[in-house]
This record gives sequence, C-alpha cells and structure tokens, in this order.
Amino acid sequence: MSLQAFCEKHAVTISPERTIAEACWLMKDKKIGCLVVESHGKLCGILTDRDIVLKVTGEDKEPMETMVEEVMTRDPVRISINRSIRDLVSLMHTRGVRRVPIVDGSETILGMVTMDDLIELLSDELSELGRLFSEKLSTEST
Repeated sequence: MSLQAFCEKHAVTISPERTIAEACWLMKDKKIGCLVVESHGKLCGILTDRDIVLKVTGEDKEPMETMVEEVMTRDPVRISINRSIRDLVSLMHTRGVRRVPIVDGSETILGMVTMDDLIELLSDELSELGRLFSEKLSTEST
C-alpha cells in the first residue's frame, strides 16, 4: 500500500522564525498537535504540543519571545513517498515516534502521517476483510 493517500491531507507548516505563541495559535486553529517546520520549502524540523509543554512551559520561557527554531526537533524522522506502509510502521516503531512527515527526494514536504491515521486505515482494512470473509461464509453455507 502506498503512502500517497496520506499526502491528500496537507501537512500544516510553520517557519522556524515564528514565535511559539504563533505556533500555538496555528495548532489551535487547525485542531492539530504538531507542525512541520519548513525553511525555503524544505523540511527542517517538527514542533509538537509536547515540545511546547516541556521546552517552553516546563522551562518557564515566554511564548511570545521564544522562536520555533529554539524548541523544534531538528532533523526529524521522515519517510520518502516511495516507501510502503510496512516501512512506515517499522520506522515509527523503531524510532518511537507517532508523527512522520512524508517527503520527496529533495526533502519537499508532501504530507504527514500520524499514528491515528494508521489506526484508522488499518481499522478500515480489517473491517473490509471481515465483511468479505462474512460474505464468503454466507455464500458457502447456502
């Protein structure tokens, strides 16, 4: 299965030169828990709500004065668009991450996949498999 389906929902990006307050407003507006940090059209980091809690609130920093680049995770785990869902699951498990940007060969951000996205996809697949199995049993018993 391709990662292309996860690119239909665009990743929400922010510049590393923006403030944490701006990042928070964007996360609130978009109802999301992470932003992809982009500089000159390329992936340079990821900022999560957890980063903000631990590195800003937890360290008593001022959100209006603290810049995204001070808090973001640099060089985040990412996956190439031409990899498989199996590769993605393995990467997320091995690296212990719940969110992974999808990039092309030149590090341009194409999308974002989260653990919740994967659970929804796998749930749909299992549901369809169960439906097909049930239909097969129904036709065999008649």
